[in-house]
Amino acid sequence: MTSSPTSSSSNSEVEQFLKSGDVEESVIREESVEAVVKDSGLDEFFRLRWYCLMVLMMAEFTAFTATASSKVMVFAGANPSVIGCGGVPIKGCHELAALKENMTELANCVPELKYQFKSVQVEFNYVCEDAKKVKNTITIQTLGVLIGAAIFGQFSDTYGRRKALLISTLGNAIFNFISAYSHNLVYFALWRTMAGVFTGGVTVVQMVFMVENIPRNHRMWIQNSITWSPNLILFPFVAWLCEDWRTMSKVIAAASMATFAAVYILQESPRWLIQKGRVEDARRALVKIRKTDKLYDETTEKQLDETLRIEMEKHVKKSKKAKKYTFIHLFCTWKMMVQSLTFITGIMCTTFIVYSLMYNMEKLSGSLYWNLAIMGAARWIINILVSLADYYLPWFGRKLINHIAMICTLLALFVMAAYLFLGYVGGQLMSIGTVAAVAMCSQLFIAKYMMVNELYPTAVRNLAVSAVSTMSRIGSMFSPQLFYLSDYSEWIPYVVLFACQFYDWIIMWCFLPETKGVVLENHLPPKHKRIFKNRTETVNN
Repeated sequence: MTSSPTSSSSNSEVEQFLKSGDVEESVIREESVEAVVKDSGLDEFFRLRWYCLMVLMMAEFTAFTATASSKVMVFAGANPSVIGCGGVPIKGCHELAALKENMTELANCVPELKYQFKSVQVEFNYVCEDAKKVKNTITIQTLGVLIGAAIFGQFSDTYGRRKALLISTLGNAIFNFISAYSHNLVYFALWRTMAGVFTGGVTVVQMVFMVENIPRNHRMWIQNSITWSPNLILFPFVAWLCEDWRTMSKVIAAASMATFAAVYILQESPRWLIQKGRVEDARRALVKIRKTDKLYDETTEKQLDETLRIEMEKHVKKSKKAKKYTFIHLFCTWKMMVQSLTFITGIMCTTFIVYSLMYNMEKLSGSLYWNLAIMGAARWIINILVSLADYYLPWFGRKLINHIAMICTLLALFVMAAYLFLGYVGGQLMSIGTVAAVAMCSQLFIAKYMMVNELYPTAVRNLAVSAVSTMSRIGSMFSPQLFYLSDYSEWIPYVVLFACQFYDWIIMWCFLPETKGVVLENHLPPKHKRIFKNRTETVNN
């Protein structure tokens, strides 16, 4: 296989940098600089100062943009309640159907609607059975997010994190703005799906770009603070101010443009530049970061030379040892096959539960805005409590987090199913149960992804995370249709969700080990232990 011009120029740049450093080695390798570099390496150039503040500002903009773009259909796709038709007061779709059937003079009457947010259903008059057409577009929109995540994940690895975020935020802004002027459901679905492609790009790249540009010792609290949960508190307030889906689409477009501006003023990730062998570009980026932090002095260049030399030597060694791995390697032994299937099916169940409940929130009693805000607050508080327990309690492991979250979710779903089965309708119990189930499921996301990172060898760790992330989106694609079963009986959807959660609990209990504190594996099992020996050997060769 021949090398591309870009890779050839990068390699020659690396070799020239390493050689020139050999000549000047006696000049730049001062003891103080060498000691700092050995202790901290590239992390020395990332401090909790002005540049980090700019990165955190960007992270909050992207987190809000991603939250709003992915949760917009909670409001834009909310079903209104039918309260009358032709001046005759009625309650619900069943009475509307009976009214039109029994009173011919009202067969073509326009339903009178009650709603908290002017959704697509309200404006285009999609009510009762027709409202399902709007819900079905959510599946298509989610497919766009799935495609965008795959495209921009590869794009960011090849062309850079910053460039991927700039393109995805700009595209998200353009298509959200266009969707605000859709004159029917077909165009709305089309433009929202296109926006979803770029939303997928924002969601898959923003966390990587942030982590690569903040100090290592501060990553945990930053990731727990600037995340989707606090923005799930902010987003309902923004939706309340917007009042209708057209205004909301414009606000999301404006937020995307603000995110574009926040990303534009930042440098490309120096870690990605070094990985690609672009030494001089990495040098320029690190110098600008240092100057932004007002830490640039006469020792900076010397320290930078030594740091880049060590990082490039690591990169060269790693590149020589690199092998090509594919998703097949996640199933290369019986043990890994069972674990991979457990994670994949389990995360599909979790996302199916969460999004099924969220896309049905308009049926809950109380305010749609307050219910979603309380859900975000509950998720955030539980996130913080679990983080503290994980840090201070050695026995508080990943499986225990899963067990507690799953049992609480099972109890909430069981109570709601029993409540409806006994003939009760609505009430605060359904709102509390929904908020509790979704809040506890947020811990399953965190714990599952942490277990994936700790369980799989370094060689296929990113592949495992990518596979689980992809399958989680597939789980959310079909969640809007679940509550169609309530046409037969209101309790059936909750029984289905209970069965999904129970399945996830059983397979996690049986097939996944505790991973907290384990030593991370670097290599796959030896070839003689693999199932697909010929296939995996061919891929590696």
